[in-house]
Formats: sequence, C-alpha cells, structure tokens
Amino acid sequence: MSHQRKVTIIKYIVIILLALLIIIPFWTMIINSFKSAAEARIPNMKLPEQWQILENYRTVFQRGQLQRGFLNSLFITILSSILILVISTTAAYVFGRRRTKYIRVIFFIFLLGIIVPPSPLIVAIFLKYMHLLGTYAGMVFFYGGILVSLPIFLLSGFISTIPRELEESAVIDGASTLRIFVHIILPLLKPAIATCFIWIVLRVWNDFIYPLYILAGKTGKYTMVLSLYVYNSKYAAQWNLIFANMVFISLPVLIAFLFAQRQIVEGLTAGAIKG
Repeated sequence: MSHQRKVTIIKYIVIILLALLIIIPFWTMIINSFKSAAEARIPNMKLPEQWQILENYRTVFQRGQLQRGFLNSLFITILSSILILVISTTAAYVFGRRRTKYIRVIFFIFLLGIIVPPSPLIVAIFLKYMHLLGTYAGMVFFYGGILVSLPIFLLSGFISTIPRELEESAVIDGASTLRIFVHIILPLLKPAIATCFIWIVLRVWNDFIYPLYILAGKTGKYTMVLSLYVYNSKYAAQWNLIFANMVFISLPVLIAFLFAQRQIVEGLTAGAIKG
C-alpha cells in the first residue's frame, strides 16, 4: 500500500470519527424523543419499542412555553445582532485603518474579550446595580458587550485587505468619512458581516448560562433554551419530553445553518481571496 493511500485512509477515518461525534448525540436526542417515559428513563440509542410519534411533541408544545420562549429569543437575538454589528463594523474600520500605539492597545483590550469570558455572577451583580437585571435591555446590552470582540477582530482584518486607493479617490471627489464608510467599505464587507451575523445569532440563540442569571427568574422573559430548564424542573424524570423539547429548540438553528452555509463559506474565504 502506497504512502499516499495510507494518508487518504487515515483522513477518512478521522472524518468519520468527527462525524460520529455529531451524529451520535443528535441520533440519541431524536430517537429518545419518540419513546415513552419508561423507555427514555435511561437514554440510549435503541429504537423505541412503543413509538410516541406525536404525543411527546404535542405535550411539549402545549406545556413547555415554547411559543413565548421563541418570541423572547427572536427579540433578544435580533436586537443583540444589530447592536453588535453596528459597534463592530464602526470599530473595525478604525482598527483596520489606523495603526497608532493607542489604537493597538485598545484593540488588544477588545481581543481579551475573546480569551477571558466574564463571570455570570459578576455580570448579574453589575446589571442589578444598573437596574437592568431581569430585563430585555440587560440581555441585549450584555451580549453587545461580550460578543463584540470576535466580529471586530474578523472585520478589522478584512478591512485591512481593502485597497486604500478606493478611499483616497473618494476623498479627492469630496466624500466625507461617513459617506466613504457607508458607500464603499460596508458593501465590500457584506460577506464578512454575513458570517459575523450568523455567528452572533447562533451564540445568542443557544446561550443558556447568561440568560439564566440575567433574567433572574423572570419566566415570562425566558428564552427558548431556558424553556428546557423550566420544563426539566417540572418534569425532571420524563426524559422523552425533555428530548422532544430539545428538538424544538434545535430546529431554528438547523434551518438557519442550512440556508446560510454559502454565506459562511464566502465570509471565511473572502479575506483570503482578497489577500
């Protein structure tokens, strides 16, 4: 067997193992959502002996507060995404075009946000003194603070690849900085902005820990992910209903990912192509 063939076989084995890391939990979630409470008491990958095709999902939808949780998640996710993108695009333009000593220090401080996530308890105490604990505004401002670092890092790197001659020509024509940013820079940033937007949506939608602390027992404002916590506390032994709830929670993310695959690839490769 040739060396190249051995390398190819090893690559396929690694790919299959990585795929199993995703497929096995997903299969376990799906298959246990169709079981009875007795069968799902100890979750496993076996097929159900008695299929509960619609019963579990109907129960979860009626009792799990999913409608309210979906609207809460949608509201918080949209506002957080808008806030983060506004901050990150404008900040990235400065970081990508100005390389002074002070700008680099500030940029490094922003990068610390990627490495060192804030403590949920400290955040909750801070928001309490700001009278934002248990509010939608508290969630949105919090996400605007902790999730802005990575988009700034990605967008500033992308902006640094855009030729300065485009801006210089616009300045000669009498364009202001704001007009240059809106009409020249932003259109070129569309692939990178799309990638950042998708990443923000996935992070905010799937977050469990921070809403649990910040919303502070305000069950009427709980996100869709936290509806799992409420339902689990009430039906702690009924794992079939918990898994059915998890399927409902995962559906919006899966649908968004399927429709956004092309934008993700374009955003990740656009900077390399321009470079």
